[in-house]
Amino acid sequence: MSNEQEDNIEAAMAKVAENLTLTRKANTGSVPGEPAQKQVMVRASEMDHVRWKEAAEKSGISMAEFIRDAVNVAVKKSLECEHPVEMRKTYPWSEFCLKCNSRIK
Repeated sequence: MSNEQEDNIEAAMAKVAENLTLTRKANTGSVPGEPAQKQVMVRASEMDHVRWKEAAEKSGISMAEFIRDAVNVAVKKSLECEHPVEMRKTYPWSEFCLKCNSRIK
């Protein structure tokens, strides 16, 4: 591709960007101040795509942010112990859940 064509593409993208409504937060909730850097491709049915988009719009956020939030809730539930404190055995050096046998700290 010649430089002239690249310049045309850059100019066209700059023109498009002038009218874009940004929907993605700079902070995605992972580490404060750290923007999303990795990308994950998810295949979805047409019906799922439409429903996810509608739900995101109803929440006033982008579909990507909606999906990130939903996945992070599932990850927290899967990886972090949610059992009551009474179910824990605490030592000076660590803490364990007696229900799911996970190490808390």
